[in-house]
Amino acid sequence: MILNGVLKIIKNTFLIYCLTCLALASYGQQTFQISGRVVSETGDGLPAQIILHELQKGTVADIDGAFLLSGLRAGSYHLHVTMLGYKSHARTVILNENIENLEISLRETSFELETLTIEANPFKNGPLEHSQTIEVVDRAYLERNSSGTFANALEKLPGISTINTGVGISKPMIRGLSFNRIMINDRGIKQEGQQWGADHGLEIDPFDVDRVEVIKGPGSLIYGSDGMAGVINIVPAAMPAPGIMNLDLMSTYRSNNNMFGHTAMLEGNENDIVYKARFTAQDYEDYHIPTDRFNYAGYVLPVYNSRLKNTAGQERHFSFMTGIRKEWGKSTLTVSRFHQLAGIFPGAVGIPNSYSLQHRGDHTDIDLPNQNNTHIKVISNTKYLLGRNWVEVDLGYQKNIRQENSFPHTHGVGPTPEGTLALGLDLDTYTANVRYNVTKNDMHQTIYGFNFQHMVNEKSGFEFLLPEFNTTQGGAFYFHEYKHTPNLILNAGIRVDGARHDIQEHLQPIYNRLEPTGNFEQRNPDINRSLLNFSGAGGLSWIINQSNNVKFNFGSSFRIPTAIELASNGVHHGNFRHEVGNSSLESERSYQIDLSYAFRNRDFNLVLSPFASYYDGFIYLAPTGRFSTLPAASMLWEYRQNNAVFAGGELKTEYAITKGLLISAAAEYVWNINLDTNLPLPLTPPFSLLSRMEYNKQLPGKVLENFYVFVEVRAVSTQNRVDRNERVTDGYMLYESGVGMDLRFYRQLIRLNVTGQNLTDEYYFNHLSRYRLLNLPEQGRNINFSIKVPIQLK
Repeated sequence: MILNGVLKIIKNTFLIYCLTCLALASYGQQTFQISGRVVSETGDGLPAQIILHELQKGTVADIDGAFLLSGLRAGSYHLHVTMLGYKSHARTVILNENIENLEISLRETSFELETLTIEANPFKNGPLEHSQTIEVVDRAYLERNSSGTFANALEKLPGISTINTGVGISKPMIRGLSFNRIMINDRGIKQEGQQWGADHGLEIDPFDVDRVEVIKGPGSLIYGSDGMAGVINIVPAAMPAPGIMNLDLMSTYRSNNNMFGHTAMLEGNENDIVYKARFTAQDYEDYHIPTDRFNYAGYVLPVYNSRLKNTAGQERHFSFMTGIRKEWGKSTLTVSRFHQLAGIFPGAVGIPNSYSLQHRGDHTDIDLPNQNNTHIKVISNTKYLLGRNWVEVDLGYQKNIRQENSFPHTHGVGPTPEGTLALGLDLDTYTANVRYNVTKNDMHQTIYGFNFQHMVNEKSGFEFLLPEFNTTQGGAFYFHEYKHTPNLILNAGIRVDGARHDIQEHLQPIYNRLEPTGNFEQRNPDINRSLLNFSGAGGLSWIINQSNNVKFNFGSSFRIPTAIELASNGVHHGNFRHEVGNSSLESERSYQIDLSYAFRNRDFNLVLSPFASYYDGFIYLAPTGRFSTLPAASMLWEYRQNNAVFAGGELKTEYAITKGLLISAAAEYVWNINLDTNLPLPLTPPFSLLSRMEYNKQLPGKVLENFYVFVEVRAVSTQNRVDRNERVTDGYMLYESGVGMDLRFYRQLIRLNVTGQNLTDEYYFNHLSRYRLLNLPEQGRNINFSIKVPIQLK
């Protein structure tokens, strides 16, 4: 089935590609060129980089700032100009004839290279023009803040938190919302991997991410259901220039759990035939916590050698991309596989006791219970010039194989089963996204879009939690941007979506003295639900002057209830409860307002981003007050719907004291309330403040070229706004520091980074950690080392 799905996607991808090539190459077209000069505010030439976004084709201006882009067909393009030490520049170019003597002026800044192209913005303009708050990080940021997982590397962005299960499993949270309320968009395709579970990590190779754009606020208009709280957009690196071949080698080490990570990447471009391949391996042992005991249910239980038993893991990932770039556009095909085998602390499955926590002495052993997860993706991305406008087609196939293994048990409902597969979930997802981008003139841009997704889920194992189901959903949208003046940009759009769930009935055999009676208990009925949703959004960006920018965005988003919310009926281990779905749930509806004020000058940046949201029919799990009939299942919890309110904001400041010496601070706060219970909602991140001082120096030496050092303090307040039966979590303070440098030996560049996390070995609890339920603290002191060797083969 996997092979058939993969071959089907590959066949369709190359069919579309070949038809496109034939259609566009069947007749000759006149080509044009763009020439001009990039200058500073004083008129001096700048050797800046100039990129045509649609083709990922560019050049570097000469020492006088002169540049030339040739061989371009008539059409609309987005021109982006960047240079270190200067603010970036973007403009829309409608090419009907040669453009000559185009002058582009850049302003100086004391901050690092400002990211310009926002892929998450469908109009492909800069961050100033977009009406929503967006955080952008690049590969260098991710490498400096490597934490073992992709989600944890984003934690330092204001408004971003993570839900953790130990150190190898994590999932992101945006403004207090996670699971199916935020969307991970990888290379234009929505990531689907049973994201409803707190112990279900994100199946993304942390080394195979080149740039990340985080949209904070409603994203349903462009992306559909699950984008109501935000979108994390993973963007591939730009294609290498023709005739280039690069090899990147990188190794990392983390002292807390003896994690060794290695990755190798090869990329190249031969006459605009591009390719890229990567292989990653990570192995880690049981991790350290700053205690040798913990308290659970009135008992004091041991943590032998201060290392959590069975938290070791192993990861093996690969990806391969190939494609073509011509004057008509570009097309790529990417195949990737993520595989992780991760042990789970024995006390997190069932009720912990001293016997199950006894250590065998091997900290590399991955015993029961564990998770064995595989995620396969085949993604096709095609962008081509149709007339004078651009068509984008993204096709994807994903296969998520999730296996949760534990010691055989049946909760007393039958004989002990064979094997250790407790819960197996096999999810196939087919996705198609089409967008037609129309640029009428410098003032008007329009996008017509269509999304389609079909999911098939199958189950296995001796536990029951989620039934088998098919889900089909699709939507169409219209989005328009109007540039009223060069400093006032307005946008608005509307969307319609339809979805259908076909959930199969599950019957549980009834036993008498371990013998089958021939009768069955219905755990969930057949459920067939069809849902229709409308959503819309609008916003503006007012660029008051070169230093001040105000943004306003409002929207109504939706989320269809998931199969787990409609039809679950089983014990969810680790949460120590029996969870029951509700087949009558309706779609969630949210009404959201986002504001943003930004002040920027050469040496100081400030961004304030408040938000407020009202949720009509917010879906959540709540205790029923009844105990489950299943042994060892404790309380019965069920999915309910009530109205809720979220509010809060982020504040981010940066100040360049001198050239290279920067201080920054980022604060975040989320407040919410369940309007039915008048209590806060569970898993709400506490207020936190991240302060940082960093010194960067570019050196003219022959060996040491670049150098940086930083110190960082994160202060987290006590979270005492908790839901019923949720524990208060005390505040804490964490210290981090790091140093990095670029060395050159015989013209070969070597990048070194060393960082230390939780330097004081602080004993603290993470309010969002799954292990918080067991009163287990977070990992102790951790020293990270990394070395990267980028090699240009030709």
